[in-house]
Amino acid sequence: MKKIFFISIFNLVVKLSLAQEAVELSYFVTNSREEYIQKLVALPCGIHPTDAVPAILSKLEKFLTVYQPNSTYKDDALAKESNLQALKSINEGGYGIGAILVDATGKIIAKAHNEQIQKHRSDLHGEMTLLTRFEESNESRPYLNLYVYKPGMTVFSSAEPCPMCFIRLASAGVNTKYSTAGPDDGMVGRVDCLPRYWKELAQKHTFEKGDCSAIMQKFSHLLFFSYLLDGRGPK
Repeated sequence: MKKIFFISIFNLVVKLSLAQEAVELSYFVTNSREEYIQKLVALPCGIHPTDAVPAILSKLEKFLTVYQPNSTYKDDALAKESNLQALKSINEGGYGIGAILVDATGKIIAKAHNEQIQKHRSDLHGEMTLLTRFEESNESRPYLNLYVYKPGMTVFSSAEPCPMCFIRLASAGVNTKYSTAGPDDGMVGRVDCLPRYWKELAQKHTFEKGDCSAIMQKFSHLLFFSYLLDGRGPK
């Protein structure tokens, strides 16, 4: 009973302190491990600069697991779920990006995460893995018109789609939301760079930043950049 009470009070304090906090676009650019650690320490997770990587990941997971989505933000629950997928990838030794597929009623019908490192596959970004696995499953048939998704389907990603994932999402015909902006690598703000056909195709559906809390946005960015902790990836 005391544990439940503590968790409830903890989440209330986090909600009140972060509900109106805006995140500057510059936050989503992290250039060094030192800068990354500073941002981790600033989170309400009890992380210390001298913590080992397993301790850091454990504290992030503990916070995220008990976090109650802030009802002020309509997409906060989706941001949490995509972040849990991102964390799952990190714990597997991969990159911290997760994605979920939501139907027209708001029900989550598929989840996935980046598996490039795990599967030795250059194409398995979070959104790519999500769509490929779902389309190969028997559960996808009611939601597809051949390879195009029926109206009302939305992909929610923890990070702004890269150019490859952006084109895949546009081809699939789904709406897309994401938690953290990608000033250095995201494609949503660079749609004018596309050839005319692909630009027009992308504009038939929405690509937009989700309505989620500051803490979930920060988590999404820091999970994405977790490779700075141990230098994982090609050398």
